[in-house]
Amino acid sequence: MTLNIKQLLLHSTMIGSAALMAVVAVPAVTLLMPTVAAAQDYTNGTLAGVVRGSDGMVLSGAAVTVRSAAQGATRNVTTGANGTFRIPLIPTGRYDVVVDAPGYETLSEQVVVSLGDSSSFTFTLAAQGAAGADSSNLGEIVVVGVRQGVDFTRTTTGLTVDVEELTKQVPVGRSITAVTLLAPTATAGGSAANSAFAGQPSIGGASVGENAFYVNGLNTTNFDTYVGSVTVPFDFYKTIEVKTGGYPAEFGRALGGVINAVTKSGTNEFKMALHGNYTGSELEETSPDTFQSANRLTETRQADYTLELGGPIIRDRLFFYGLAQGRDNESRFASITGNSYSVDKSDDPFYGAKVDANLFEGHRVELTYFDTTRETERNTYTFNNRTGVIGTTSNKTTFQQGGENYVGRYTGSFTDWLTVSAAYGVNEDTNNTLPGDPSLSLVQDVRSGTTQRLSTTQATGSQSIIDTRREFYRADADVYFSIFGDHHVRFGIDNEKLEEFKVSRRNGGFNYIYRTGSANDARGVVPGQDYVQVTVGTFGGTIKGENRAWYIQDSWDVNDQLNVQVGVRNDSFAAENLAGDKSVELNDNYAMRAGFSYDPTGNRVDRIFGSYGRYFVPPALNLGFRSGDLFFNEYFNAPAGGFQIDPVTGLPAALGSQITLASNPGYRTGPSACPAGGRGATGVVACEVNGNGSVEPAISKSALNLDPTSEDEFVLGYERQFGDLWSAGVTLTHRRLNNTSEDIAVDAYINALCAREGIVGCEDIYFGDYQYLIANPGRDLTFRLRDPLPGETTSRIITVSAQETGYVKAVREYTGLTFQFERAFDGKWGLQGSYVVSKNIGNYEGTVLSDNGQTDAGSTILFDHVGLADNQYGLLPNHRAHQIKLFGSYQVFDGLLLGANLRVQSGKPYGCLGVHPTDADAAAYGVSSRFCQGIGVPRGSRFNSEWTGNLDLSVRYTVPVSLPGDLVLRADIFNVFNEKGQTELYEQGDLASGAVDPNYGRPVAYQQPRFMRVGFDWAF
Repeated sequence: MTLNIKQLLLHSTMIGSAALMAVVAVPAVTLLMPTVAAAQDYTNGTLAGVVRGSDGMVLSGAAVTVRSAAQGATRNVTTGANGTFRIPLIPTGRYDVVVDAPGYETLSEQVVVSLGDSSSFTFTLAAQGAAGADSSNLGEIVVVGVRQGVDFTRTTTGLTVDVEELTKQVPVGRSITAVTLLAPTATAGGSAANSAFAGQPSIGGASVGENAFYVNGLNTTNFDTYVGSVTVPFDFYKTIEVKTGGYPAEFGRALGGVINAVTKSGTNEFKMALHGNYTGSELEETSPDTFQSANRLTETRQADYTLELGGPIIRDRLFFYGLAQGRDNESRFASITGNSYSVDKSDDPFYGAKVDANLFEGHRVELTYFDTTRETERNTYTFNNRTGVIGTTSNKTTFQQGGENYVGRYTGSFTDWLTVSAAYGVNEDTNNTLPGDPSLSLVQDVRSGTTQRLSTTQATGSQSIIDTRREFYRADADVYFSIFGDHHVRFGIDNEKLEEFKVSRRNGGFNYIYRTGSANDARGVVPGQDYVQVTVGTFGGTIKGENRAWYIQDSWDVNDQLNVQVGVRNDSFAAENLAGDKSVELNDNYAMRAGFSYDPTGNRVDRIFGSYGRYFVPPALNLGFRSGDLFFNEYFNAPAGGFQIDPVTGLPAALGSQITLASNPGYRTGPSACPAGGRGATGVVACEVNGNGSVEPAISKSALNLDPTSEDEFVLGYERQFGDLWSAGVTLTHRRLNNTSEDIAVDAYINALCAREGIVGCEDIYFGDYQYLIANPGRDLTFRLRDPLPGETTSRIITVSAQETGYVKAVREYTGLTFQFERAFDGKWGLQGSYVVSKNIGNYEGTVLSDNGQTDAGSTILFDHVGLADNQYGLLPNHRAHQIKLFGSYQVFDGLLLGANLRVQSGKPYGCLGVHPTDADAAAYGVSSRFCQGIGVPRGSRFNSEWTGNLDLSVRYTVPVSLPGDLVLRADIFNVFNEKGQTELYEQGDLASGAVDPNYGRPVAYQQPRFMRVGFDWAF
């Protein structure tokens, strides 16, 4: 008899071990297909297939017509001698496929092409007249139809989701980070000093500043800090792909993961949709108070409403899609240590649009534009936690973010063996902090051991302008040929020009910090004597950089069971100083990529795969920003009778005598002659001068033997399909840092040279923090001096051996074993999950630092001075030994769908931060060393935060009333059981004085408390 199967192919949301779940299978060996070599792409997929007769023989010369179900674009190809065909680099989505072959019945089926995949299918045709055959004839069952096969050419691990389907089925936050955190090995970052870390993912043990974000091929990563990207409304996305490892040579500039998003497009059908989402204080609980924050007063309101409109301009040829979102957000929160109550409000809209043109068969153009500009206004009031009284007079701070983005892309298939593509785009972003009154100074008091803000009229230290612009262009080519197997060679160039206008100036011209002397006071002030620090800081200007790369990769089908991938990527990086001179130039950094995928049995249900890759990240432009500082500290004793402090501004009524080297011989941080612009006398040897306002020579800002930060990754995995809907697999990943570029203060090495050669006066110039440069810790250090030594007219080049530097090499090693499974959604229920057991250890978290919330990418404090690197080896902040993730959905009945999302993970490791007992330069950084009460405490060795578990539930109800279009009502409950796990603990064990900090080990952040989000989707 003949069995004709019309299958609805289910789109898998897993890459790697769960990629097999895209199959609705039938147990027939005639459906098994050979691999077809393919590579990956930022915005498209590849449709590949083999055509067979019902007798299992491949059919050459079969005519295959493929038509986009959404946009009507049609491609016509003919199968080759081995019965295969390929249509590369086509938009993702559903396609109608018609197959004709002489002597066989015509077959019409619909298939799904996924992002980045080689979506491979077997099309089995019935012989003409076979439908009327006697079913008793040899008892043979002839299987006719289409079956999706396994992509045996892929070694990338991670996750791919259809955003619309995900939001229908699973409770998830409406952000790209929330989707990323569904992927195995991804965990939320965290920092007790910077809450922004918790909103970003750490992938495979990397820091939150080592990911790369793309929208339609446009790199939208924040290249000022490399933390996060521009904020795009969730409804604008069509597909999000999270690459957690094993990515080919086309992808680079990331050590963590690549988060690749594709936006929606117009179709041949006019469509309009309205979406609404709301959550507010009446739908949320509050966290317990901490010693820092009065969480009981936290309130939020987030409301957005979105209009989508799309359709044909010229049917089958030209399409438009547009989205507009209105937003009304407000949040209220109180700081106990800051004595402040703040109200944030923002209501800026978002706009995005896309135009697609099918020029003619095999050639198309895509144009995308979106504007992420938004402004948040913060009003800050005084707050007394003891009485609960909130002040009535506010000071205002305005935060400006976002910018315009656009990207254009052309893709053209010229023959069945050659496809080319080209793209050009611009990414703009802003991150400005503007005080309501920039003439008012920030005044703080640390005499009690904790920081208190005294300036009720000023809450921020600096006014900051950051405008970035990334211009990129790339070109790629795909070539297919057969020599000892089938090859797909993909090669191209990928260049970015970066420009950043970044300036910062202290509000009021000065910041003030009241201090008291101690036994190890860096200014030599006697214990108990009050004094005030006055800081002058003016930084920045326009800085530029460039990232260039070329790559080539071959995906080679050696035979039906083995695919081998070999590639290389060459990255070059350059960054300038404020004068336009190159301070960093790192050319020809070669990154090898290699992988394999092997079917051990030939049955197409088992796969062993592995990969090796080296990844580089570019240096941030921060180095250029800090190349012309006017930055110095001056200190003044309290006047007779002590400081008289204004209760509103916090300013002292009068300053006492200026602390100078002559008046305080114990002043050990290297005072120099004070530049103009301070509160005291100019020219007096009394100031800690980090910069006098002149631009440093570019050649002295980086080591002459500098290598960029890089990482090696090894992946080995096995996966298997069980029946029609189930798959499971296991993957072992190991990552290790190679060289790491970080900033180092080199004054100590210069002064040691002067001591050896008998040169007097070096310490008057190189006082400990005068020359910083980007170098590779733990390696020999060759660099040019910033200024000539006393008695000399030119700056020397000197070399310091690795042993003499006192540093060991920066180390970070991640090893993770991932078990994962998927049961594909079949219209009734679906479930997928993962368990990761891992270890993340070393002396370097990454380009940003959770310890103090520092986002100066590649310029953290860890290697500023040798003492700061002491005791740093241990379990790193993003270490989570165990992670469990489960998410899925269940269709109760037609119109009612329930979803769930469960996350369980072990705690974060902590050590103890304090004052360095012996290194004066490190001690000048205050509570930043891994010593407490003078005893070394290795990183991560004291305690862990507790395990946390979080269950989210969702309900989707399709309203069964006679309305135009479909109306779906949504409700999501996050943290259903209102778990209050402690997610961040206070790691400072010392006060600035060296005494015990009573808050050591106390919680500073909890899990987000239970809240509900309600919304609707109305599609026409």
